[in-house]
Amino acid sequence: MLPNAIVDRLDPTALSLIAAYSVIGGAVSVALCARSSAAGATAARTIGAVLAVAMCGVTIWSAHVASIARIDALPGVGYAPFMSGLAFVVALVTAATGLAMLGAWRSAAASACGGAVVGAAIVACHYVGVASVRPAGSIVIDQKTFVSAAVLAIGFSTAALAAGARYSGLVGRVSAALTFAAAIFVFHFVAAGALKLAPNARAATSTNAFDKHDMLVAAGLAFLVALAAALVGLLLELRVKESGKSARERAFADLTREGIVICDGQRIVDVNMAAARLAGLDPAVMRARAFRDFLDAPDPDRILSASLAKPQEVGLKATGGEPAWVEVSSRDVQMEGRSRRVFTLRDLSETRRKEHQIRHLAYHDPLTGLANRAAFNEALAAALKRGGEVALFCVDLDKFKEVNDVFGHSAGDEILRTAARRIVAAAPDAMVFRLGGDEFVVIGTGPDAGDADKVALRLTERLNTETVVAGRTMRCGASVGFAVYPHHGSDVDQLFANADAALYRAKADGRGLARGFEPEMDLALRERRALQQDLATAISRNEMFLHWMPQANCETGEVVGFEALIRWKHPTRGVVPPVQFIPVAEETAAIVPIGEWVLRTACREAVRWVRPGKVAVNLSPVQFQHGDIVELVHSILVETGLSASRLELEITEGVLLDDLSGALNTLRRLKALGVQIAMDDFGTGYSSLSYLQAFPFDRIKIDASFIRTLSTSPQAKAIVRAVVALGASLDMPITAEGVETPEQRAFLAELHCEEIQGYLVGRPSPVVSFESPFAKQRMRAAG
Repeated sequence: MLPNAIVDRLDPTALSLIAAYSVIGGAVSVALCARSSAAGATAARTIGAVLAVAMCGVTIWSAHVASIARIDALPGVGYAPFMSGLAFVVALVTAATGLAMLGAWRSAAASACGGAVVGAAIVACHYVGVASVRPAGSIVIDQKTFVSAAVLAIGFSTAALAAGARYSGLVGRVSAALTFAAAIFVFHFVAAGALKLAPNARAATSTNAFDKHDMLVAAGLAFLVALAAALVGLLLELRVKESGKSARERAFADLTREGIVICDGQRIVDVNMAAARLAGLDPAVMRARAFRDFLDAPDPDRILSASLAKPQEVGLKATGGEPAWVEVSSRDVQMEGRSRRVFTLRDLSETRRKEHQIRHLAYHDPLTGLANRAAFNEALAAALKRGGEVALFCVDLDKFKEVNDVFGHSAGDEILRTAARRIVAAAPDAMVFRLGGDEFVVIGTGPDAGDADKVALRLTERLNTETVVAGRTMRCGASVGFAVYPHHGSDVDQLFANADAALYRAKADGRGLARGFEPEMDLALRERRALQQDLATAISRNEMFLHWMPQANCETGEVVGFEALIRWKHPTRGVVPPVQFIPVAEETAAIVPIGEWVLRTACREAVRWVRPGKVAVNLSPVQFQHGDIVELVHSILVETGLSASRLELEITEGVLLDDLSGALNTLRRLKALGVQIAMDDFGTGYSSLSYLQAFPFDRIKIDASFIRTLSTSPQAKAIVRAVVALGASLDMPITAEGVETPEQRAFLAELHCEEIQGYLVGRPSPVVSFESPFAKQRMRAAG
């Protein structure tokens, strides 16, 4: 111990104050430095740095004041204001220099240099501050002890800021804070022992000096002000950060395409832009209103409650338009300390629009806009169920095939559209349907049924007039046959058969005529029976043969396979079109042995092809009802040696109509064999989306009627787009039938339709050829 040393006069109160200043001030200083370095904005970094300097400087000075103001052994001691203020300035300036050297905590070396300067601030402040003491005598500093204290202060301070730079996160900050606090506390503890008094009773204290109470109060107030400023700065930073976080969350919520509605009870707290767009309102207008008021449903509360367990489809009221269909799902979350219910709205408008297109496709003919066969079946059954007279008119265009062959399909399509308009005009109160091809039917009730003969006469008069198509005047003509329920049939099938028989009589009598059913009208029926008998022996007489329709890649034109098409050369009737004998064969189940012959012959010939292309074979719904079609396919594959992956079985939706579950089971067993399953004539029947959902078809074939009308019907284009997009979303390749022009192919290629077939690729031929005229044209064009 030095003579006259006053370290033993540094009482426990002084040590407690120094410790408090060191720990609290050190921790806050380090926290402010770290936040200043991490701040993104320049203004935030500047404010943080100023607060850090102030906190660090005030902490050093306050600890210094506590260390010298508690020297009780010096009676009448005073403290010179100027030197005390100078010590405060030295602490601030030197600390600012050291903290400025830290930069943005770029490296441990830079931080260590800055820490050394901050340690020097502790030493310099104390050295200058000691000079402010005015005791009754003089104070002498023991240089050796003071240097030791200085080395400890600088060492601890250097280690503190180096640790803060080296160890990120909470560990680095805690280490830096504790080490910096140790630098301040240890220095003043040791430095107090470096002071010794040389008494002089005659020395007088300056009258301008502060007493120790004033110094302690000033240091305490300065520390509290700096601490308060630091805390206010931190709180403001947190609030700005929270506000920025809220803004980012709102911006993020607005980026999603799904609507988000946050509710407190029934009241809307907030919505994102997507939800506001669905409702056609500004978000501010929706806030504070009840969400249930925006739902177009009889019981919106039930919908909202059920959305917690399962998404619910509901109409969302939209300002100035039809309700927008959305799928609502919800969950409860904790937000801002409160339980909130968050509703997610998925816009179903596009899905509903596509479903409407497909549904319209299922029940309407895209060429004429009339209802199709599916709608006819339901409408006729409903009409008979209601009771009363119901007249059924079968309308068939005369010589329509010749029009197609001579003038082309475009002219034929225009004839069909003209016929549809004239039928509707002739029977404005009746229901008009196009069943396919040139076959129309009309259902008349009330006066139309009572005056069926007059309606039939109007139909023939309107249809058997000239029309101008593509600058040509032509007459197609039409024949009409009708039957009236309950006089000419007691059910749907009998009524339709008798109206069809009357139509055959009208055609037999010279075409362009109208005939009502009469009991003696059985000539057509006898003719059909004769056709049925001939079909039963056609295979055994080797009258059946196959033609091959090539299928090509839409982009390259390369032939990838062939569809097997059956032909029948009758010994007396000549070549009978499939459209005539296939329906007869299906009615009598003769299609079962015919279908087996086609499948076996197609597989046998495909094995001998020069290339292993795929072979497509049509299966009739009747084949699924008679015998084990799966076993048949398997046995033929084994018998012929054809790879199952090369066989593509085409089915129409009629396979699925009568027994959906049984048909799906059969299709799954077929697919298990390794063969491909394609849905044929998509769009001409029900085209139910549930079928595509129930069974993963390997391919969808768009009916040729849609392709033929691409150049003249925007509706056909929209439907083809929708079907191709549907196939892409379900990962089902698309084959377009009836492609005859480069323009049609180009349109399909643009949609990324995979395959095409039609006259552009090649006509049906008894000879298989993998050389496509279309592909050659593309090669010449490329060359």
